[in-house]
Parts: sequence; structure tokens; C-alpha cells
Amino acid sequence: MPKYLTLILTSALMLTACSTDIQTTSGSDYLSQYENVPMAPSRQVTSPDGKNTVEVKSIDQIVREVAAVEPVLKFPARIGLARIDGGSLTNLTQDDANAWKEMQNKLGSSFGEFIAINPLVAKMVQGYVNDRGYGYRVQSVIDNIRLAAARQHLDAVLIYEVMSKENRSTNILAVANMSIIGGYILPSKSAEVEGLGNAILIDVIQGYPYGTMHTIVDKQSRLSSSWGWGSDSADRERFANAIKSQAAQQLADQSYDMFIKLQAALAEKSKEKQ
Repeated sequence: MPKYLTLILTSALMLTACSTDIQTTSGSDYLSQYENVPMAPSRQVTSPDGKNTVEVKSIDQIVREVAAVEPVLKFPARIGLARIDGGSLTNLTQDDANAWKEMQNKLGSSFGEFIAINPLVAKMVQGYVNDRGYGYRVQSVIDNIRLAAARQHLDAVLIYEVMSKENRSTNILAVANMSIIGGYILPSKSAEVEGLGNAILIDVIQGYPYGTMHTIVDKQSRLSSSWGWGSDSADRERFANAIKSQAAQQLADQSYDMFIKLQAALAEKSKEKQ
């Protein structure tokens, strides 16, 4: 990679905003507040041909079922890592794998181990479920990840999504495009690139959300000539991938605080039950 490109990438990768939240609330405690609150009943629905009748639950019943989950995660745990890019489950990049490995070492063995969700396993399990005739077809990438995590016998899975966005425009120096030399030298095109990372730690079996994270890689302007590296799709892809790698790195860094806080909160919950 050219030295000037490395410098541009380095200067562009800056953290500007992040947030981390954890959850350890009890579903049974939550629902106990509504034991005496009226609930709409289910209703009977007849098929168009009038031959079959099925029971359809009310939204009140469904809300209560969704709330009925408990924080059961215990450390050390087998924690899956699922990377979503472009709306699909992908393999971890080498940079991502290094970032999460570093974080695992920082947390220590008392937290367990991070294990990548294998896209091949996810595809295999998806085919298995769809072919078994369960009356359910795997369509959501999140459901697919949970199924793959279950097949890999993981306790929880950290699902993270990395994105980059580039807005391109032309400035007044674009007049240099008429000059062969000027087109290579003068910075006539401007691009702004920013990255975004979101993550959620969920229980594989219940889907209980233990924690969420959000991070932004600062929007940075860079200038390029009309026919220089900035107009090359491969260079733009490398820049976008660098932004995504930085977003993943920032999520990995943030996860340290999330796991520390979560471990303490779960330990406190366990004491309360004793």
C-alpha cells in the first residue's frame, strides 16, 4: 500500500461516539407487576374454506411470552462471534480476529473463550431446518446465527455489524480534469467516509439481550485527483474495509467494559437469589 494512502487511512480512523448498555433484569419479576392487569384473550380463526379453525394469540399474550426470559449466563462461557457485513453473516477478517483475540486475552480465562460462528455451519443448519418440514423456514440472519451457535454449543453469541458509507462530490478544481497532468495531481474530488458498528450479546437458547454496543468512526474528508488512487474502486474498497476494521476494533475495545459490568451484575443477581 502506498505510504500516502497509509497516512490517509491512519488519520481517518478516529473514534467520535460510542455507547454500551447491559441488561440483567428478570422476566418473571417484570411480569409479576402485571399479574392483575387484564389481557386480551386469543381468538378462533376459521380458514377460508371453512374446514379448519386455529387459535390466534392476542398481542397481549405474545408480549408476555416475549418478556418471559431470564438472565442465565454464567462465566466462564463459550461466546460466539458473528460478523454481519452487507446484511449477511461473513467470516471474521484477520484484523477482526486479532482484535477479539486481544480482548479475550485481556479479559482472562475467567470469562471463557470467543469462538467464531462459521458461515458454513450456519448454511448447513439452515438447510437442515428448512428441509425437515418444521413448518418454519430460516430467513432472518439473526435466527440463522442463533441456530448455528446452538449447533456449535455456544452459551451466548456476540453479533456485530460493521458498515462504511462514502459520499463523493466534485469541487471547483474539477476544471483540472480537462488537463491530463492536472487530472493526476490536483485534488478535484472530495470524499467523506464514516464507519458504524453495532453489536448485541444474546443468549443462544432464549435470545435474551445481555448487552448492546454502538460505535462510530469519525467522518473524515480526503481529497483525490480525478485519475489518482481515489478513483480506483479497489482503493476505495481498501479504504472502506479499513473503516470497517476500525469499527470492529472499537467494538472489541468497548466489549471489555461491557463484559466486566455484565459479570458483576450477574454475580449480584446470583447473590440475591441465595
